[in-house]
Formats: sequence, structure tokens, C-alpha cells
Amino acid sequence: MRRSFFKELLIQLFLYLDILSVYMVRSSFLNYYFPKNNLLSKILFKNEQLVVLTEATRKVLKDIYSFHAIHVIPNSIDLNSYAKNYPMPAGIDSKFIVASGRLERGVKQFDKLITAYSQSKLPHLKIDLVILGQGEMLTELQQLVKTLNLENNVKFAGFIESPEAFMSNALFTVLCSAYEGFPRVILESLACGTPVVATDCPTGPAELIDGTNGILVPHQDFEALTAAMNTLAENELLRTQLKAVSRDSIRKFDTATVSKDWQQFLEHSYEHS
Repeated sequence: MRRSFFKELLIQLFLYLDILSVYMVRSSFLNYYFPKNNLLSKILFKNEQLVVLTEATRKVLKDIYSFHAIHVIPNSIDLNSYAKNYPMPAGIDSKFIVASGRLERGVKQFDKLITAYSQSKLPHLKIDLVILGQGEMLTELQQLVKTLNLENNVKFAGFIESPEAFMSNALFTVLCSAYEGFPRVILESLACGTPVVATDCPTGPAELIDGTNGILVPHQDFEALTAAMNTLAENELLRTQLKAVSRDSIRKFDTATVSKDWQQFLEHSYEHS
């Protein structure tokens, strides 16, 4: 459970008692949002308005805590702000796939991704793996790359504020998180017209990848992830087909649409508060 939970609860109870409050659950890692004691969670939040990012998270909250005031409003993306073509990023001179996220333990699993990449055909096909992000595991991951003799194949680009140039020019984006909420990296990739290979972690990838815009493999099945990377790397026709529908596949998550969902939810909540 996050350290600030009780601090936030006290602020809500004593400072914002007469103000409509909405609690956001942005990840499937529920211990970050609720006390480990389920009974305490039921008591504290049974009458609160909760907003989650996916239907899967809503179902889990209902099953575990018996909450009823749960609303699903996904992350959004402004499709109009993403151009169809971006110049190749500086320093990149070969075909590549891209992964993005903080280099921390337990979430994005970049160590397992690098291992899966090493067992794939991509290094032999001269398709590099470019990792965007920074964090505590950088040195450890660099050592893993050295151990696997992939120093010429795996590139660490650091934190990139606007990753569109990388995603737009990548053959595909790859994600193998232990858990997610509603991964923005998938939205950004598809907005750039780039298909995605992802493991079906809880939650998010299954809501975004429908088979027409990428490949979804079982959660924590890294052999399947390697096979999917091989398939998409070798099959240019499949990549072209997936790329053609990538942007259209996420139009329901466009900011203009999702903002209307928020407006309706807030108006309804205010009227009944």
C-alpha cells in the first residue's frame, strides 16, 4: 500500500468532507491503492465513486471488495497530435523494435525482454532492440546485454520526452510488463501507426490489442513472446496489414471521446452527491 494512503484519507475526511471526491485506480496492482485488509477497504470505500481504466479492473474490485460505484474511463490520447511520419531518430541506422518504460524492478521486466530478444531471430536479422527510459536497473541491464554479447544490438536511448520518432520508425513496439493499468505506450505506438507485440498482463493490453493491430501472447510466456517477435519481424505483409489499421483501432480512446465520458460521469455524480 502506498505510504501516503492514510494521509490522503485524513485530508479527504476532514478537509474535503463536503466536496465531491473521485478515487482513481490506475493500475491492477491494488495494494498500491487499498489497505491489505479487505474489510477495512470495504468500510472506507463502499460509498465512494471509483474510476478505473479497464473493465477487468472493475470486475476485480467488484469481486474482491463488493464495490458498486465503479466507473470505467480509459486513458486517452490526442490522435491529431501524432503525425503519420517522423524522421529517423539520431544515432539509429538500422531496423529496430522499441520498448519503453522506467528501468525498475518488477514492472516492465526489461531483463526478461532482453533475454527473449537474445533467443529470437532478430539479432541475426540485424534488427536492433531500442529501449527508452532510465532507472535503477540500467547498469544491471547493460551488464546483461554484455553477457549475452548483444552490445551491438541492444541500445539504451535514455529518457525520451517525445518518443514518437522512435515508435513511428520501429518495426513494432514490444511490451512484457508484470502488470499494467492501461499502458500508454501501446496507445502511443498505435497512434504512430506502429503495431504492438505484448504479453497479456493484468490489465490493459487485452483492451487495446485486438488481433488486427498487434499480437497478444499469454502473460509471462516468454517463449511465445519470442515466437511473436520472430513472426512479426519476418512477415512484412503482416506488419503492413497491422500498421494499416493501428490508428483507427484506438479512435474510441481519442481525447475528444474520452473527455465526454468524463463530463457525463462528473455531471451525473454531482447531481447525485
